[in-house]
Amino acid sequence: MSKPSFRALRAFAETSRTGSLAAASRVLNVTPSAISHLLRELEQSLALTLFITRGPNARLTQIGEKLAHRLVTAFDTIDAAITEAHHQAGDVRVSALSSFLTLWLVPRLTRFQSRHPDTRLLLSTGIRPVDLSGEPYECAIRWGRGGWPGLDATPLFHDRPVVVTNPRLLQTNPRDLPRLAAGTRPDDWPRVAAALGWPDVPPTLTFETRALAVQAATAGMGAAVVDRNLVADMIANGLLAEIAPNPPVHTAEGHWFVALPDRLRIRQVRQFRDWLVRETHQ
Repeated sequence: MSKPSFRALRAFAETSRTGSLAAASRVLNVTPSAISHLLRELEQSLALTLFITRGPNARLTQIGEKLAHRLVTAFDTIDAAITEAHHQAGDVRVSALSSFLTLWLVPRLTRFQSRHPDTRLLLSTGIRPVDLSGEPYECAIRWGRGGWPGLDATPLFHDRPVVVTNPRLLQTNPRDLPRLAAGTRPDDWPRVAAALGWPDVPPTLTFETRALAVQAATAGMGAAVVDRNLVADMIANGLLAEIAPNPPVHTAEGHWFVALPDRLRIRQVRQFRDWLVRETHQ
């Protein structure tokens, strides 16, 4: 038995993964006839029959299925290692909450880039907590109380819910302003209204995120509840006005930087975390 070539093993793995020679040829960017030749080479070198049929729907023998399973797993590991090496060369994949990304992080990114020009942040936004052990991210920004098993969590700031609106609407009684709510934070308005002694009435408009509610408030559509940390610069620059409460309501939840402990061995991930901490304490 001769030792099979790497190309033949890869052709077999892709054929078993995709189910046909034509599909494997597209993945490997070769002709179907080249795939067929490599598969015959593999069977000859191993002195084994790996296929029952090789047509549009390739079927494997029992031995072929066992070999395919091991090879597909091995090639997946190789591909993941290569991808990881490329990312560790300077890319940091970050999953961030949409409101944190839009309202707080993006306006500050030029400062990070000027301080760490060799690091490229690949930012993805969403409202669900990603699984850092199974999804392709080095780190994430989460909202909550901390204590996530298996994760290294660094607090950035605790929520300080306040009511904000366009400065043009300051002459209107705050109780009469249309209430703009975030579907991801259904307790925002009831919590703040209770602190102010306002009636708990349904919101006029509900948006998916706090960022969208704040955008509507900036446009003069009403008043929104948001973490003051996220909009402090907008208030300082006169884009928004804080109308209540003073002092803000304090909560146990907040924004956290989280990562698997082994990801913190990557210098760029540690730099991003440390920069976030410095920015939140300025």
